[in-house]
Amino acid sequence: MKGKQSAIIAEIRGKYAAALTAAGQFIRVPNEGYEVGQAIVLPSPARNAGKRMRLGAYASMAAGVLLLLFGGCMGYLTPVGVVSLDVNPSIEYSINLLDRVLEITAVNGDGVQILSGMDARALLYRPVDDAIEATIATLRQDGYLAEETENDVVLSASAGDARHAEALAQRLNSRVSEQTDLTVYAVSVSRGEVESAHALGTSAGKLHFIKQLKESSGAGESFDPADWVGKPVREIIAGTKEHKKQQAGENSKENQSPKPVRTPAQGWRDNDGAAKPGKGEAQSGGSQPGGEKSGMPGKQDEKVDSNGGNGGGRTP
Repeated sequence: MKGKQSAIIAEIRGKYAAALTAAGQFIRVPNEGYEVGQAIVLPSPARNAGKRMRLGAYASMAAGVLLLLFGGCMGYLTPVGVVSLDVNPSIEYSINLLDRVLEITAVNGDGVQILSGMDARALLYRPVDDAIEATIATLRQDGYLAEETENDVVLSASAGDARHAEALAQRLNSRVSEQTDLTVYAVSVSRGEVESAHALGTSAGKLHFIKQLKESSGAGESFDPADWVGKPVREIIAGTKEHKKQQAGENSKENQSPKPVRTPAQGWRDNDGAAKPGKGEAQSGGSQPGGEKSGMPGKQDEKVDSNGGNGGGRTP
């Protein structure tokens, strides 16, 4: 192995691959039909002058390769999160720390049908973004996204930490939203939410919106999420919007109060028919602060007779 060094293929992108060396460095190499996890031998840019140094380097390299094989590769192949895609078919993608797909599974019967029409193995170790797009293409072919606009697509993302999950959800939302006939709902979820969804036989993304439907309906404990697991996400989201619309209408009615209207003969009058004092008038039986009866103190009250003349005045 004189002048050579070993490395492990960690990622493949078209004509090039990323290889992790025994020294822990990533280098770009031409893709010669490699597969992720494959051990390869690379030319070394430098040679050791002494035999002892060469032996030490080989020993370190061997230890590094073993560590890489049993540690790095295991880390690369270890699932740390789950991404879900829901239309009515529900599909999940198990991902590693680099958001690469390790496994694709169907969550419901429609999901099984979708995966049967795809080459799922070709999506393994690919970025989950690419796997989502490939799945959406199959959904279109099978007629699940046939509307001209507002085809609802729900995505959820969980990862090793909440910040990573949030960033992944936002990235997927931006990527899929480039297809303008889709209405994308992307949420970040926790591992606990994924486990709760699996207990109900659904995905974390769909369960997230089922919970929103429950909250908007006000049904409380009488609402059973299991009744909605088999429903398309479009129906779940539409139900939530309808409940919120009704609630907004009720709140608007509660905030409205009768507005007073003025008639020339009756002064101010509320919409409910209750008369209000006009300008210069006072409430019946009311009194002014000085104890005097309401009216215009200091002036005579004039009475108009039937002929339009002034009647006898009275002095206050």
